[in-house]
Amino acid sequence: MSKKDNSTLKGFHLDDNFLQRTNMDLFGNDNEQYLHWGKIFLQMFREFYSIYRINHDINSEALLKEMIIKYNLKESQIIRIERANREKFSEPDFHEHTEYLLMIKEGFFVAFHRHVVIIMYGSKITKEEIKNIALHAEAFKILPENKEKKFYMISRSEYSEHGLTLTDFDVKPHDIDIEQNYNDDFKEVHTLINDSLNEKKKNGLILLHGKYGTGKTYYIRHLVCSIDKKFIYLPLHMIDSLSAPNFLPFMTENSDSVLILEDCETILMPRSDGNPNVTALSNLLNLGDGLLADALSINVICTFNSDLKKIDDAILRKGRLIARYEFKELETAKAQKLADKLNKGCTIEKPSTLADIYNIDAKSFSNTDDRKKIGFGQ
Repeated sequence: MSKKDNSTLKGFHLDDNFLQRTNMDLFGNDNEQYLHWGKIFLQMFREFYSIYRINHDINSEALLKEMIIKYNLKESQIIRIERANREKFSEPDFHEHTEYLLMIKEGFFVAFHRHVVIIMYGSKITKEEIKNIALHAEAFKILPENKEKKFYMISRSEYSEHGLTLTDFDVKPHDIDIEQNYNDDFKEVHTLINDSLNEKKKNGLILLHGKYGTGKTYYIRHLVCSIDKKFIYLPLHMIDSLSAPNFLPFMTENSDSVLILEDCETILMPRSDGNPNVTALSNLLNLGDGLLADALSINVICTFNSDLKKIDDAILRKGRLIARYEFKELETAKAQKLADKLNKGCTIEKPSTLADIYNIDAKSFSNTDDRKKIGFGQ
């Protein structure tokens, strides 16, 4: 295997000339801890760049080793961003997610992490050089059948094409008995949801609402483990991303998936009541039954705790809504049966939430007697 001669390439460095001509912030717009790959390219090579993007999971560590050997890369040609798992600091391999930026040659960057490879190149880079990088990435592709079930969360990424990326998490097996954990009227709704999510190229909205502790998140966890689709969680602190112009383009790369929005009352509130997130609501409606719906084939699960009357009427329109269900306390007889199965050793005197039943023997930090309050007796 031949090695490229990079002896004259200085790599990533800050000399006087570079600093004098730098007139832009090299860091990302939202996070001053991370360098922006595109801004670095513009400053170093003083030309616009093109992008060749490869969207599939790769063995990033193995690809890095191969690239170092193939292109005779020095440490000065590599930038790393390592995100550590705090629970694994004592272990040798405690880095959960590492991003790399490689300077292959003048006007030629390769950025990658375990979900994507991005080739940034200037006018002097040939198609053959780009193809060689793509072939290396393909060689270290992780096939879906070799992966465990994953749950994905949207996070910001300064150098990704749309400013967003997916961070994955392992999902623990979670199989629940629907009949025992939920009231009888939920069985039909569950069948409808299950059949719809299992159908390929299906789109629509699913509304799950009700008071805290009645099993909404518990049920979603069951769906994540039982449905063969990619489940993508948009955290509450990023809910404003729904209204960003880059959100829908980002979702085009994740078609035929399930988007989860929890506690999203502020997005769903009626426009007539002065909804401050009208653009986010519009994007949500487009995902459910708009012009992009058929192309993206994305199901959206929304949970909220407010009254249904505080939801925009457009959300509830037939053809857009796959299913809607209000979770309530488990009826007394079913609650007692579930408590007996869990060996809780208690008598249940009134309808109770799943949270109350599963945690009846947990220590209470309330100023009142929770058991007496919710109707548990011994």
